[in-house]
Amino acid sequence: MGLVEHIHPYLTEVDYRNPLVKLKFVGSSFVFFAFLYLLSAILGSRTKTYRNLRQKEKIFWNLAIVRGAYGIFCIIVGIWAIFYDTELVKDAVFSTTPTSYFALTTTVGFFVFECGTLLISDLIYKKASILLNLHHWLSLSGYSLLLYLESTHCFGTKGLILEMSTPFSGICWTLLKAGKAHTLLWKANQFILVHTFHLRSVAECYLWYLTYQNWERIWSAMPNAMFISLYTQLLLVTFLMTPYWTYKKTQQMINPVDWNFEDSNKNKTENGSATKKAV
Repeated sequence: MGLVEHIHPYLTEVDYRNPLVKLKFVGSSFVFFAFLYLLSAILGSRTKTYRNLRQKEKIFWNLAIVRGAYGIFCIIVGIWAIFYDTELVKDAVFSTTPTSYFALTTTVGFFVFECGTLLISDLIYKKASILLNLHHWLSLSGYSLLLYLESTHCFGTKGLILEMSTPFSGICWTLLKAGKAHTLLWKANQFILVHTFHLRSVAECYLWYLTYQNWERIWSAMPNAMFISLYTQLLLVTFLMTPYWTYKKTQQMINPVDWNFEDSNKNKTENGSATKKAV
């Protein structure tokens, strides 16, 4: 039984190969995450912590909420795809299921919203995280290509488990901004967060093992564009992104600092020192 059957029977009967249907689901996903962003902004404006943030930090706060929701979705889908799916593994290159289509159109909608918001924010504030942008734009292009070519749903759906760190990363940042970095809750969340990155490495090894198991089929049948996209991203996350983020989050667990807005932290420190001298 597919995962979407537990959500609504309609999702199992849709003609997902129809481009208009794909656009409909991608658009619905985009609207949902945009609504969640606006809801976060509205509810956040009622709290003192949110009101005290700079405008770009407010954008980051709202994105943390949206990413957290998407991360929970990915954890559920990823666990299903790895431990319960019996269809996608029959053909690692061309097998598809209603659940894989639903998950991947939702993912494309999320990354359209995420990349669009990041692009606007980076242009306005003239500051960007190269690694974060690289990860998200590659994900958007990769998952879009996957839907267009009707290929590699097996890797794409199982690979969603790599977002397991996202909800805990969002909690980490919001607690840090709320001044709760020395509480038991923050430390417990940070401990879990670091270990999700360890588990990401395990999941990445599993995807490489899946490649080894299906190499002849992959080499002979996978479209070239999909092959390049998939293994470029898998190489990057395995050997660059996950190790780097594991190091940074471990470092942050010991020294609670928000490196996303280090200039803000520096200004606060300098202003605090200037105030003390004036007194």
